Amino acid sequence: METSQDTARSDKHCLSALYYPETICLDVNHLKYLLFIYDKIFFLPVDYQYLNPGCESLSKRFSIIDGILTGAFRTKQDAHYTTMYSSDSEIWDDHMRRLMDLYDELEEKGITVPLQDPEFNYYKAYPLKTAVDADVQSPNFLSICSRYKNKEVHIPEIENAKFKGGGGGMRALEYKGDIGIPSLCSGRINTTLYFAGKDNLYPVCGYEMYINLLKEKLKRAVTNAPTYSLPKNKVHKFSLMSWEIVTEVVPPHIVGSKSSRDIIRYKDECTELKERFWSYLWKLEAMTTAEPWTNEFARELNKLVQTEVIPEAQKLCDKKAEIWEKLFSQSVKAVPAKAALSSLGVYFVNGFSSWEILSLSTAAGIVGAALSPLMDAWEEKQKLNRNALFFLIKYRNRR
Repeated sequence: METSQDTARSDKHCLSALYYPETICLDVNHLKYLLFIYDKIFFLPVDYQYLNPGCESLSKRFSIIDGILTGAFRTKQDAHYTTMYSSDSEIWDDHMRRLMDLYDELEEKGITVPLQDPEFNYYKAYPLKTAVDADVQSPNFLSICSRYKNKEVHIPEIENAKFKGGGGGMRALEYKGDIGIPSLCSGRINTTLYFAGKDNLYPVCGYEMYINLLKEKLKRAVTNAPTYSLPKNKVHKFSLMSWEIVTEVVPPHIVGSKSSRDIIRYKDECTELKERFWSYLWKLEAMTTAEPWTNEFARELNKLVQTEVIPEAQKLCDKKAEIWEKLFSQSVKAVPAKAALSSLGVYFVNGFSSWEILSLSTAAGIVGAALSPLMDAWEEKQKLNRNALFFLIKYRNRR
C-alpha cells in the first residue's frame, strides 16, 4: 500500500491534497474539483476501528465515525449514502457502484491514496488526544459544532445492509455526552493538520463548518500550538483560494456535466497551462496579508476574485471575440442571444456565479464557449496560453 511519505511531496510540478473530514469523498462534484486542482488526493486513515485484511482500499474500507459525523451535520441523503458506502456492495445503487469503480481506477493509478499509519491503529489510544482535550474546552470550537449540528442525528436504515467485510473491532470513544460528537470533529481536524504538516499536503474541504473548525484551530495555535507541526499559513491560503476561484469560474453545473476521467485527460494534455495557473494562484496568495483564519482574509479573497480574477476572465473572453471578428469579419455581438444561450446549454436561473453573469452579459463570452474550432486555432497560435486563467476557461468550454 502506498504511503504518504512516499508520494506526498508537493512541488511546482505536483500538488497533493488531503481531503477532510471524512475518510472518503462521496460528493462527486467535490471529487471532480479535487481532481481538477490537485494531482494526488490523500484520504485520512480510518480511526477507532479495525480493518479486516483485504479491506484497506478506498472502495473496500469504511469508517463508523464517518457515519456519525455525516448523520450529525449533513443531510439525510448524505447520511444514507455514507451508510450505503459502509455496507457490502450487494446493496449499492448504480451511482455508488460507478463511484467505487472510479476510486478503484484512481487508486490503481496512484491519484487517490488511502492513508495508513500504525500510530492511528484502533487498539492504540488516539495519539493527538491532548489536542482534542484543548478543543473540547474551547467555547468557540464547541459553538461552531453546536451551530451546525442537526436537531437529530440521522441514522439511516437500509434493508439487508451489512458492514463491509463483516465489520471489525472498534475501540471505545474517549468522550461522552455533549462533547462526544465535537470530540470526533476535533479528532478529524487534528488528524488532518497532523498529516498535512508532516507530509506537505494541502488540506481541502468543501463544507463550511469544518473549514471554520480548522480556522478556529489555527487561530488558537498562535498562542497554544499543538505538539505536532502545522502546515504553513500560505498552504491554507492557497487551499482556500484555489477552491474559491475554481468553483467561481467553473461552477458546479459545469463541472457536473463533465466526467472525472475527462478532467484527468484534460490535465494531462495541458500540463504547462496547469502549472501556469498554479503560479498565478501563488501570485494572488502573495497579494494577501491577513492570516487565513481571519475575516479580513475572507474579505481579501473576495476582493481578489471580484477585482482580479473575474475581470481577467472577462478580458480573455473579449480577446476570443476579437479573434472571431478577425477570422470571419463579423461582430460577435451579431449572434442572437437566444442561439448563444442554447449553444452554452444553460438557462438563466438564480444561482449563477458572478463570473457567469459577466460572461453572459457580453456576446464575446457566449460565442467563445460555442466555437471550439476557433478556440483550437487560437490555441495553436499560443496566444491565449499566455493567460493563466485560460486553464479554467478552456476546460469550461470543453466539449
